[in-house]
Amino acid sequence: MELWKISITGDIHFFRTGSLLVCSAKPEQPIASLYTLPRSNPIESGIQIGSPKLCDPASAMNVRVLSEWIKSCDQTHNCLPKADSLLPTRVLDVGAEGTDHIRLVGFVRGATRPGKYLALSHRWGDPKQHREFCTLTTNIEDHKKGIMIAKMPKTFRDAVKITRRLGVQYLWIDSLCIIQNNDDWEHESHLMEQVYSSAYATIAATCSSGTEDGFIKPRPDRQCVMMGEGNSAYYVCEAIDDFYEDVDQAELNTRGWVLQERALSRRTIHFTERQCYWECGGGVRCETLTIMKKY
Repeated sequence: MELWKISITGDIHFFRTGSLLVCSAKPEQPIASLYTLPRSNPIESGIQIGSPKLCDPASAMNVRVLSEWIKSCDQTHNCLPKADSLLPTRVLDVGAEGTDHIRLVGFVRGATRPGKYLALSHRWGDPKQHREFCTLTTNIEDHKKGIMIAKMPKTFRDAVKITRRLGVQYLWIDSLCIIQNNDDWEHESHLMEQVYSSAYATIAATCSSGTEDGFIKPRPDRQCVMMGEGNSAYYVCEAIDDFYEDVDQAELNTRGWVLQERALSRRTIHFTERQCYWECGGGVRCETLTIMKKY
């Protein structure tokens, strides 16, 4: 519903629709979002509860938001993999927060045990750099004994950090959980559907250009103005909820195998440059606390 309208010229109008401010020149793309904080008394009604300033990725507040998304989906959607879903042939045991290593755990193909794990979807980047950190026939036994986190490329370190902070024991990364220099890939590639569809959730390193880049990065500054004062206030902020631009059109999702990973995943946390998004069968949630309609 249109609540108010401002005419700047004879041709351009600005409209408020709910918690969004849009321009008649491009009505499909909001230019500002309106938020009120929890327990505040907004001057205007119909303004959504939201976060004008986002916390750093992997911070306690950011992880709390991610955990609430998971909890809400667990309790209200039918997106969870089956309770008896099996672990992949190999997974990384990320260990406890603060420990300096992780460990590759292997099972007999087709005879693993039930378990909860996260899967990483990422760009490999420079093939030479990525090839330097893979599981091979020459180092698999060393990886089973332990992999020093400090020696891992940043995207992998970030995935370990998020997995630990979400309280999940296992993580699946393709180049570490599949032996890269024998016929293991040929066998394991036929199990990709099971790997991604059975994952508790998928971590999408959307803003990472490769394994050395990482996806836990500082967010760009966001313009925001507080209107009112005290408990009677709301915020007018630069609109950043753009799932189409941030996720659908991201470089990561132009890769054919990544589209397959996304389609197979029941639930995905997208780490983009501006914010995190949650995608599941129930729709999309934004870190600003906006809920996008099911598509």
